[in-house]
Amino acid sequence: MKDLGRTGFSIALVLSLGVSGVAPCFAAGAEPLAKRQIISGARQAYYNLSTLGFMGFQASATPNWRLVLKPQFASDPASAKAALNLLSGIHFTVTLSPQGVAKVTHSGGTAPFDPKVAAGYNQIYSGMEQAMSGFFETWTPFMLGSPFPDPRSDYQLEQLKNQYVLSYTEQNAAITTTMSKNLVITDSKVETSDFKSDLRPQFAPGSHGLLLVGYDTTYVSPSGAGNSQLKVKVDYQELSGFELPRKLNLDGSFEGRPFSMEMTFGNYRVKKRS
Repeated sequence: MKDLGRTGFSIALVLSLGVSGVAPCFAAGAEPLAKRQIISGARQAYYNLSTLGFMGFQASATPNWRLVLKPQFASDPASAKAALNLLSGIHFTVTLSPQGVAKVTHSGGTAPFDPKVAAGYNQIYSGMEQAMSGFFETWTPFMLGSPFPDPRSDYQLEQLKNQYVLSYTEQNAAITTTMSKNLVITDSKVETSDFKSDLRPQFAPGSHGLLLVGYDTTYVSPSGAGNSQLKVKVDYQELSGFELPRKLNLDGSFEGRPFSMEMTFGNYRVKKRS
């Protein structure tokens, strides 16, 4: 089971991708009426769970361990099979608050006596916690709030031929968000002294507005160390009148190391405002 530590590291790579903190969020101030109307229309164009009465959920989260272990199955099938048997006994639960804060807990699994195996388990638990937290931090502004500011807030909105460019500075971060003339966000860039990130979301039309179905992220540190890329796809299911994740696919690389991860959500317990 010496390779279980590497398995944990593979999952932990997801947390290093700077998924959180790149979704758009806007500062305060005042703008001309025309710009306010554009932002007001944009806010109304997107799906918003909170306005539909969503108050959080609890669900099981089941990783596709065979996909995570794919490199090990290619290099050491016997060890990978043994790791798969152990990992399949771990059960994860995700609880999401009404504000979009995710908490991950686990149960099951065999208590390891080998310190190296124990370290591998700890990496898996930590990786799952941070991967889910990072995903929901990016997902929340699009699905539980609004990716646009209060129409009266302080921002610059430039109208180009085929798009709008929204820019502002917040907490020492320079943020630039581009959207099409039909108000669909195509790109959001964040730059600080510590990193540069570029989020490119994808949407699908839903019964209550545009639904976030995926995004690509590029994260670059000034030194070039820790550069990463992440591609996320979200498949939804309707539960209690809400669109909630059914399956999550993550593919990317961290410092040249590729990884793939798939998560299935089920056994939902959904809270709804009465």
